[in-house]
Amino acid sequence: SLSFLASFVWSKSIDDADSILAGLFDGAGAQNENNLRLERGLSFFDVPRRVSAAFVYSFPNGRFLRAALNGWQMSGVITLQDGTPLNPFYIATDFANTGTPNRPNVVPGQSVSLPPGQRTAQHWFNTNAFSDPAPYTYGNAGRDIIPGPGNEVVDLSLHRRIRIGERAGLEIRAESFNILNHPNWGIPGPYPDLGPFFGAILSSGNPRRFQFAVRADF
Repeated sequence: SLSFLASFVWSKSIDDADSILAGLFDGAGAQNENNLRLERGLSFFDVPRRVSAAFVYSFPNGRFLRAALNGWQMSGVITLQDGTPLNPFYIATDFANTGTPNRPNVVPGQSVSLPPGQRTAQHWFNTNAFSDPAPYTYGNAGRDIIPGPGNEVVDLSLHRRIRIGERAGLEIRAESFNILNHPNWGIPGPYPDLGPFFGAILSSGNPRRFQFAVRADF
């Protein structure tokens, strides 16, 4: 009556560029185009740990509740994963005067990550861990060193197929997405020159949603 599939991924991806074309987030470009070794770091899509599980459960045909439980199934998908890293760089300030995306300095003794109990949507990572470089110099911050928020999503559905004759059927479905209504935060601002928006999260994933459907097949 129960079938399930689960997987666990433990990985690390390292590269020196996230995209062939320079852009935002996943392809900012090299800070020093004459020394690409400084761009070696975590990939923008790096997810250290990810747990994914799915199940299907068929309700037993009870003696007293056969008419109510016969043919009903419950299924679900559970996804838990770490966040992807972000690249700290100035979006409009060019300290090095090179026309390339400049990164800040890392303050010695300061951790970029905050303890889980101190992370908020307004202050996701330790912005005090970064400082502006001197004019006409490059910052020493590495690429993709800011930890991003992870995701926790649980989807459930309840469905039943009712046979109508030999070739037709009626399927009834009730589905819920993010049934725990867990807030999955968006990407925090990695730009030191955006003032109060540096380290702040301005978006989130979808809240809890329900949908119901009836489908006839023949």
